[in-house]
Amino acid sequence: MPEIPEIRAHAERLTAEFRGAELGTFRPLSFTALKTAVPSPNDAYGRTLDQVNQRAKYLLLRFGDLTFVVHLMQGGRLKPDEKQSKKPRGGLGRWTFDDGRALLLTEPGTERRAGIWVVAGDVENQEPVDHLGPEATSLSARDLENLFGDHSMRLHGFLRDQRILSGLGRRLANEICHRAGLSPLRPDLKTRRRR
Repeated sequence: MPEIPEIRAHAERLTAEFRGAELGTFRPLSFTALKTAVPSPNDAYGRTLDQVNQRAKYLLLRFGDLTFVVHLMQGGRLKPDEKQSKKPRGGLGRWTFDDGRALLLTEPGTERRAGIWVVAGDVENQEPVDHLGPEATSLSARDLENLFGDHSMRLHGFLRDQRILSGLGRRLANEICHRAGLSPLRPDLKTRRRR
């Protein structure tokens, strides 16, 4: 699963390539892709893409006060769609711009867990990102120590719980434990910190 560094780099590449492009249409290609009904994706038609940001493991395609929130899940990809075929393999959703370019969200396999939400206004206070904890890259050592003190659980579970600390997945949690020389199964961080 892509984690903060990959998602952030992906957002920067998409911004560089598509910023200023005017949205012509959005089409969900799978019944399960679009997770919201209101506001309608049609409300973004005719608006230009201001920027692609990220929040934890989500990509945020901002069109004025409307934002398409995209979660790639395990194997999803959001990429330029040069062929624009009617039924792209693994296709979940397509944004087509007035200049003829398009972005395609794909996910291999049959699970189709990647998703798209359309949100009006402040993204931080709405599904699907309203439950996320602070991003791991934004915390000081003191902030992290306070979070450890507030949650009594195994280290690996703590690092991967998006409600406590967002943006890390299994790969980065494993790397953190390895570099720190700590067992991922180390229990009860709260008790051990206070000794």
